[in-house]
Amino acid sequence: MPDEKTVDRKTLNLEAMVHDGQRRIALRFPYNSELIATAKSLGAQWSSSKKCWHVENGSASMKAIFAAYKGQAWVNADALFGKAENASPPVKPAIKAQVGNPQQTPETPLSPAIEEALQRMQQKLEIARYSPRTINTYLSATKKFFQHFHGKPPNDIRTEDIERYQHHLASTRKVSNSYLNQVVNAVRYYYKDVLNDRNRVNFIERPRSERKLPNVLSEAEVTSILRSVDNLKHQCILMVIYSAGLRLGELISLNRSDIIPERHQIVVRGGKGKKDRITVLSPKVLERLDRYITEYRPKVFLFEGQNGGSYSATSVQAIFKQAKAKARITAPATVHTLRHSFATHLLEKGTDLRYIQTLLGHSSSKTTEIYTHVSTKALGKIRSPLEDLDL
Repeated sequence: MPDEKTVDRKTLNLEAMVHDGQRRIALRFPYNSELIATAKSLGAQWSSSKKCWHVENGSASMKAIFAAYKGQAWVNADALFGKAENASPPVKPAIKAQVGNPQQTPETPLSPAIEEALQRMQQKLEIARYSPRTINTYLSATKKFFQHFHGKPPNDIRTEDIERYQHHLASTRKVSNSYLNQVVNAVRYYYKDVLNDRNRVNFIERPRSERKLPNVLSEAEVTSILRSVDNLKHQCILMVIYSAGLRLGELISLNRSDIIPERHQIVVRGGKGKKDRITVLSPKVLERLDRYITEYRPKVFLFEGQNGGSYSATSVQAIFKQAKAKARITAPATVHTLRHSFATHLLEKGTDLRYIQTLLGHSSSKTTEIYTHVSTKALGKIRSPLEDLDL
């Protein structure tokens, strides 16, 4: 390990890595005895070959890292969330530059004023109990926003500066509407909630919302994907997501106690918006879960990693990707597509939209109504008026 150095600012960088064939989170920082002690308290191990401390890759580890380093260091998870899906052995592929990719902004050193602003923002977000992923998204967007002004103190950035930055992202960088919305949310949060300066951001406009229909798999395609999985644990993971309409984060956060077999229900705790809800537990899934629990004996989480703790999101994504390829499904789809397919298939079977809204945990019925535009069975019954013309 390197000799101790004087560190002007404490920044902890998280990256996805593979160590001894296992997916891990790398903790990278200049040598600092306090940061090392905290890493050890998390059960981190030192890798001599990769020159970093590392812990298991999972949402439980992420929460523990943010909690342990709170007030001690700024946790930067840009690389972890941006490149996690590419972290597979043995070679780490290069990230290709894309038009409008916000990750392409060159890094510049952070001034003490920016460091302080980001630390205050992180503290405020943590007090408000935002999720680690949301915290990182907000901090990352705000950091890039501050860096755009080349060291100008955050408190000196005016409303017209913010609007020019928005125009730069939209017209020059050509970022997506969703990223532009993230920037607006993050910048508004900093000035409104951290600095308590509503006037500076009250009239900042958002981009016009895009209406994109979600990708949906047919029942036959879902069947092919599930049948292509031989591993019982992996099959249970995908079946639970599809059968209950779960988000990926909700799946890996499930505890054994969240399964209520006598009622055929699954309790989803702390879903999006920190809301709890109850969704359905399929009898077919329950039968497989009984076999899985008997064979694998998970202790706390329903699906646990090899070293305990929650299963990693990247592992679930890899399972789905392999199953999709094995089933020879060429339609664009991700793990989240299973949730969209759950909702669409229920709608096509006549389930009331209000029940689907409850099962999905949507706050607004407008969010659920998008599935009425995706369903193809009802569309197939519509007869074109051209058929009635005498041609």
